[in-house]
Amino acid sequence: MKIFRRIVYGILIAFFLSIGFSSIFPGRVKIVDKIRLFAQRPIIKLLGKIRMDDLPMSESPLADSDIDIDFDELRPYLENLPPGSIFLTRTRNYAISEFIPGMWKHAGIFLGTKKQLAEKFGKRSNLYKSLDTLMTGNEVYILDSEADGVRVHQFRNMSNMNEESYLTNFVLLSMSAPTEVIETFIMEALKFQGRDYDYDWLTEDDSSIYCSELLYHSLKSIGMEIKKRSTTLSRVVITPDDLFNYLIENTGKREEFVLELNISKENGKLTHARP
Repeated sequence: MKIFRRIVYGILIAFFLSIGFSSIFPGRVKIVDKIRLFAQRPIIKLLGKIRMDDLPMSESPLADSDIDIDFDELRPYLENLPPGSIFLTRTRNYAISEFIPGMWKHAGIFLGTKKQLAEKFGKRSNLYKSLDTLMTGNEVYILDSEADGVRVHQFRNMSNMNEESYLTNFVLLSMSAPTEVIETFIMEALKFQGRDYDYDWLTEDDSSIYCSELLYHSLKSIGMEIKKRSTTLSRVVITPDDLFNYLIENTGKREEFVLELNISKENGKLTHARP
């Protein structure tokens, strides 16, 4: 009986050590990575749904009109923004946001409405044809990677804006490149559509994609590479802040990007807006 217990304890110790090794050195033992992610994925998904106001010790309020930007307030600005721009957001009241270092918590590609796409690229363009069935009416769309993976969806579905908005900051930078380069940039990003969210945050492994990783690979495809990265959870990652810093650094003399909109809300009024 003692021998049996020792064997069981030995197996359990080996299992947990292997899981720990996999967490620190992902990619070394694929089968252990899969076992770890099987448990890790639903836990992180759950964290993504937990709101701070649901926690007993939290003082985070529900929707706060003094600081939260709702979709109807933002919509007039969105109608004048060029498709193919890169946006970043800061959203409060979600527990998962506390684990993302820096000011910015999410990033994606702004697509706009079908009308905006047609005006920018033309209805005969491959891009318009690719997005035609994914976009309807006058809704504003984005392309990003979140809990459901890489997909095209309505802007209003982000940051809980379809219910009670928790969006506190929004910034968008357009690309100064020729139209055909911007079209290539979006088309390359669309190639990742349907891939799962990367819950292991492995930047160079594009089998699954986290939000700023989508921008990294898409920009790299048109000759723009983000080299400055951050280290977190034993991973060298590109955070939304790393992406933002890269974009801002290239708005100067090189003028590869143009700051179109940087908006927040104080005391119920939108500030720092650049229409």
